[in-house]
Amino acid sequence: MTRDQFKHWSTILTRFRDLDPMGHVNSSVYFTYFEVGRTYFFENTGISALRVQGKWGIPVVSQTCNYRQQVFHPSTLEIGVRCAELGEKTVHLEYALFLAGTDTVVASGQSISVWVDLEIPKSVRLPAEIRRVLSA
Repeated sequence: MTRDQFKHWSTILTRFRDLDPMGHVNSSVYFTYFEVGRTYFFENTGISALRVQGKWGIPVVSQTCNYRQQVFHPSTLEIGVRCAELGEKTVHLEYALFLAGTDTVVASGQSISVWVDLEIPKSVRLPAEIRRVLSA
């Protein structure tokens, strides 16, 4: 993955609490970094505004991470997020986590989120507005 494949970026500062006893960022923390990127991606694309508390949501139902290089504290990371695929009810996102100011990818991953009508509660077809925004 390269930086030019991503339009949406967030900066992440590692925290001491991110570390494991070996002194590097714990593997589980990368999923939190993906969540930060995903949250800003949904805010920057306007998808967050379409969610209604208690009515509509877009939870993650599957997520993977490929670890490429250890990260130590303190570090500044930059996460790129892009929509890789739209299903009938799903949004497939891809992530690339870079050391800030470099082309070094320390981790990459994917997630699948489902548009849910929380009153039913069941997955439903993605609204046309989300399709329009993410297809652009």
